[in-house]
Amino acid sequence: MRTHPLRLSLIAAAVLATLPGHALAARVDYTVDLGMERNSNVTMAPVDPIEQRYLRAGVGFSITENVSALQLNLDGRAEYRDYEDDIFADTVDGTLSGRLNWVAIPERLFFLVEDNLTVQPVDSLVPDGPGNRQQVNVFSAGPTLLFNWTPSLHGQAELRYVLSDAEVTDEFNSQRLAGAIRTIKELSPTSRVSLNLQAQRVDFDDDIVARDYNRYDLYGRYVRTLANFELGADLGYSRIDYRQGESRSEPLMRADAEWNLSPRSQLNIALSSQFSDTATDALTGIQSEATIPENVLTGDAVVNASPYEVRGIDLGYRFTGTRLNLSVAPYAQKRDYVDSDEFDQKTRGARFDLHWLVRRSLTLSTYATWERLDYTQLGREDETSRVGASLAYHWAPRWTARLHAERYKRDSTDAGQDVSQNIVYLSVAYSNR
Repeated sequence: MRTHPLRLSLIAAAVLATLPGHALAARVDYTVDLGMERNSNVTMAPVDPIEQRYLRAGVGFSITENVSALQLNLDGRAEYRDYEDDIFADTVDGTLSGRLNWVAIPERLFFLVEDNLTVQPVDSLVPDGPGNRQQVNVFSAGPTLLFNWTPSLHGQAELRYVLSDAEVTDEFNSQRLAGAIRTIKELSPTSRVSLNLQAQRVDFDDDIVARDYNRYDLYGRYVRTLANFELGADLGYSRIDYRQGESRSEPLMRADAEWNLSPRSQLNIALSSQFSDTATDALTGIQSEATIPENVLTGDAVVNASPYEVRGIDLGYRFTGTRLNLSVAPYAQKRDYVDSDEFDQKTRGARFDLHWLVRRSLTLSTYATWERLDYTQLGREDETSRVGASLAYHWAPRWTARLHAERYKRDSTDAGQDVSQNIVYLSVAYSNR
């Protein structure tokens, strides 16, 4: 696995947050776990599966800081697998996700740094296995300048440098320069409108496979914020201009709403019709709150250079109780790639999570996912499901024993692509809090 210097720069920024002047404010949480995992099909082979037992060790962390001049949310995990009898090479995978905001001049100038390191497939059409994984990193940094023309009229100018890098898929690697100008009008204490102009110049390292382009977005946004309800809506237009002269334009429409049904339950919905790409999605996916990751998952992103038009709807319901937490999130999406239609797809699926505090020292967690993915140009349809459960016993302060089991299954209309896998993981973990 290659070392990404810019990934290290974000870690260095997090370390700086803990140096004198901020040492007592930063909160650092971590968990170290070690265990044995049994995998019924370690290579995700459709026939003649290879069963393996291997040592699995990991360390996860989160760093948070929130003072007037600095806000930081950073989390990550590194995981090591030592395979039995050296049938496979030992692997080290890692994730890192975070955002740092430094207020240089209060209410006037701040600098934002973002980084998202994930594990993604080399070939998204092939099941996840030790040989089909790569580290993908997207880094962004730059200043934001604020203007206050009147008490109710504000302005904002942004400049960002974005670097994207994939461990294997070189066509994804790029450098971007993005800028935005925004005018914001406060209509009332609970509502505002804004006019936004964004421009982005994308230069790929591999000019033979990937095509450089400029992207422009012009849209208006309306936001309404009430005690138990929040609504946001965008309406505008987007244009992609390739350096060779070709261009493509599409309407930009987005809407999101969040409704607090009660102090413990929440409902949200998001609709979108817009241009996007894998690097942009990576930065958008950075969470606003840092949590300690429990594992390193392989994502499902198509790692390539092509932007795409995406239309989708996401629903979500979450209940947070004293002993029981649950969430349900169905979704549907249609994605059309601009440069190549090989990965054009229609997707629908759902995820369910439940956490139950059986008693003070015992927690039961379950989850289930289902997805149907239709590759419209390839004439292929994949249906996948994943069901898992874990039982965590806190047998001493800061020490936890955990038993985790998972079943994965994929049925495909493509010959030789049906796979299934069972995983059992028994581990012991230590947390500093």
